[in-house]
Amino acid sequence: MEVIAYLHNADLLLEDAQGVAVIGGSHYVLSLGDQVFFHEMIDEQAKIYQVKISFACTEHVMLHEDEVQIKFEGGHDAYQQYIKRTTVH
Repeated sequence: MEVIAYLHNADLLLEDAQGVAVIGGSHYVLSLGDQVFFHEMIDEQAKIYQVKISFACTEHVMLHEDEVQIKFEGGHDAYQQYIKRTTVH
């Protein structure tokens, strides 16, 4: 999935052909255009996954391992509902 936007509380919005995801907790500073590949679930209850990250600034030459927490995953319509539920008005 590609990083397409920054969200509140240092969360990131990722997107691919299947939908979108909101992640947080990366040990790396991710930028727009970076790629995040989900490999395996580390903690099912906390939704923490082992990922590999490919940085756009290095022309995606290397992969770096990390762990991230998925806060949301689904389609664009479900994402709009998530934003409405989690945004303070």
